[in-house]
Amino acid sequence: MINAVVYNSLTGSCEKYAKLISAALHVPAVAMGEHLRSDGKVIYIGWARAGSIYGYAAAAKKYNIAAAVLVSMSPAGEKNIAAARKADKIGPEIAVFNVQGAFHMDKLPAPYKLVMKAINKAIAKRIQGLDSPSEAELATLKMALEGDGEPVSWNVDEIVAWAKQ
Repeated sequence: MINAVVYNSLTGSCEKYAKLISAALHVPAVAMGEHLRSDGKVIYIGWARAGSIYGYAAAAKKYNIAAAVLVSMSPAGEKNIAAARKADKIGPEIAVFNVQGAFHMDKLPAPYKLVMKAINKAIAKRIQGLDSPSEAELATLKMALEGDGEPVSWNVDEIVAWAKQ
């Protein structure tokens, strides 16, 4: 049984997903670092940073993580999950999910803005080269080109269904 949803949010997407999941599961959503009883299992939600789930290692030391959620501006996929499992050394006993989040360049700290400007150019070039981009890829393209955008949906059904089993 999941007792809480813990999140580490940079621009608001992780927090939004945490609140959606916590509402569906009727458990608290708390920001990393806020007081939470250390007993019980949690779902940890963090943003994508260089293929890893930001804050996962610190959260794993503090909480009993049953599932981790990677929030990325790119479309969700098994490739992202595999990269996060490897980067964060997440074993098979922990469920890992990937959801597409929003992107807001104006909310990023200055060093991240510089990095993301370069990364966004590469992302846009890759997606523009696709014959038939998916709806999620088009959302990512908008984020990359405009520096702002929302995911296709804020769907947490898969995560909630897993948590209720």
